[in-house]
This record gives sequence, structure tokens and C-alpha cells, in this order.
Amino acid sequence: MKRRAVCLFVSILIGGAGGTGAWAAGSKDKADTKDADAAGAGAGAGADVAGGAEAPPPDISGDLDLSDNKASEDAAATIKASSTLTWQDIVVIPRKRFLKGGRFEFSPFVGTSINDILIQHYVFGLDLNFFITDAFSIGLQGDYYVKQLTDRESLIGLQYNRIPTLNRYLWSGLLNFGYVPAYGKFALFNKSIVHWEIFVSGGVGITQTEIIPRNISYEPFKTNAITPDVGIGGRFFLFDWLTVNYMFRDYIILDKYEPLTRGEPDMTMPNGVKYYSAADAKSHADGKLVNNIMFYVGVGVFLPTSFQYKTPR
Repeated sequence: MKRRAVCLFVSILIGGAGGTGAWAAGSKDKADTKDADAAGAGAGAGADVAGGAEAPPPDISGDLDLSDNKASEDAAATIKASSTLTWQDIVVIPRKRFLKGGRFEFSPFVGTSINDILIQHYVFGLDLNFFITDAFSIGLQGDYYVKQLTDRESLIGLQYNRIPTLNRYLWSGLLNFGYVPAYGKFALFNKSIVHWEIFVSGGVGITQTEIIPRNISYEPFKTNAITPDVGIGGRFFLFDWLTVNYMFRDYIILDKYEPLTRGEPDMTMPNGVKYYSAADAKSHADGKLVNNIMFYVGVGVFLPTSFQYKTPR
């Protein structure tokens, strides 16, 4: 019994040793096969290089660290965006739409008086300005007036049995200086950008006035009144040469009105009436400081019609 057990143990040892040797031999054969294949590939690559063929690119995917996929995607997107963006794609704040420096503005306008309840004047005028810079300008203004008596003027005579003393304006010419304190832009229906500016103006000139006699038999007289003026307005820029303008302007007129004693009996005067002649009435006229506030709208045409920036975009 013991002899059988010993024989079985010896047989197991011999079988295990044989299996280990076979496994080692098989591994060695596989290693030899891989070495042979590598040598053949190297020989083939050398032959391709020698023959002038381009070698395939090496596979380096194993050397890249792709553990952070999000960071890699963000970096790739940044590189792609930077390669396609241009200066035309990056427009954060549009530059100034309109340059006025060194250009003339030819601006016709129409308007009306807004502060006299007895007589209303309609104005037709023209502004001619030269812009020394984008902010400063100097110019000439000419106005022609058309009067219209209001219903209140006729009611005064009916209710109080009095005829008001009134003057009408004929024309005015002024020298003005302008300044632009504010400039801006706004979006119109989220589709286009409209540029605008606020400007102030002031100057001095002459306004010719004429009295409206209380008695139609009296001869009216005219006065060339010194007229300082101040105003505030704005421009909306439509094209490189066209604007829409509006303006509030106060004409401060040093005027003369018909004397209150005109027409009174005076036997020392010709025809027995005091201040009958226009010259005599004017010499005794009452001086008044009048504020004629006008509102007008117009267009501005700039010459030359185009301009060029002196600095790059």
C-alpha cells in the first residue's frame, strides 16, 4: 500500500515538471515569434525609407493624458475660436457715427413762437455753421417772420375796451457760437443704432420790429433792435451728410413800443395830435426787454458730404 502511494506521488511530481517545461518552452517560442515579427517590420520600414516611401506617423495616443476630457474640450474650442476671430467680429462699442470738424452745416428750419398769447410768429430760417472741431462751431443765422394775431387779442378789446400794444417781427440776423456738451446713441427696435447729440448756442444780432398801431390812421414805425440769443437743441444723425435738428431759442429783444400817449389831443403839435408822425412817436417810444421764445425743427446738410477718420479703427 505504501509502495503504491509513493509511486503515485512520484508520478505527480514528474507530470508537473513536464508541464512547467512545456509552458516555458511555449512562452519562449512566442517571444521568439514576436522578436522575428518586430525584426521583419523594422526591415520593412527600413526598406520603405530606403525606397523613398513616407513612413506612417507614430501612434502617440498612449502618451496623452486624457483623464480630464472637459479641460481638453475647452482648450480645443478656445484654439479653434482664436483661429477664426477677426477684428470685424469683435465690435463692443461702435465708434462715433459722424464727424463734423472742418465741415459746413447748411440747415434750413421752420418754427413758431411759444410764449406770447396775443400774437404768434411763424419763422422760416437758415443756419450756416462751420465746425472748428467736433464740439465747437461758429455760424450765421437768418430768420423771416410771419405774424398772426390770436383770438385772445380780439377778446381783450371786446372785454376791456382796450387795444393792446403789440409789435410784430420782420426779420433777424445773428452771429452764434455753438458747443456740444453731450453725445450718445440708442438702439432702435434692437435692429440699428441711432447717434444723437445735444448742443447749446448763444450769440448776438439784430431784429427788425414794427409796431402795430392802435389806430389804423397812424403811421407805424420800425426798430432795429439789438438781440442777444441763447438756445439748446439736438441732432439725430441719419447719414454721413444728413441730420434732423430741433431747437429751443430765446431771442432777447431790446424793443420799442408805441407810446401810450400817442393820439392824445395836443394843440402844440401839428394837426392837434400828440406824436402824430412816426419819427416823433419813435423818439418818445417806450423801451422794453422782450423774450421771444421760438421752437423750430429742420434738417442739417453737411459739406463735404463725407469724412475720414484720422485714427485707425
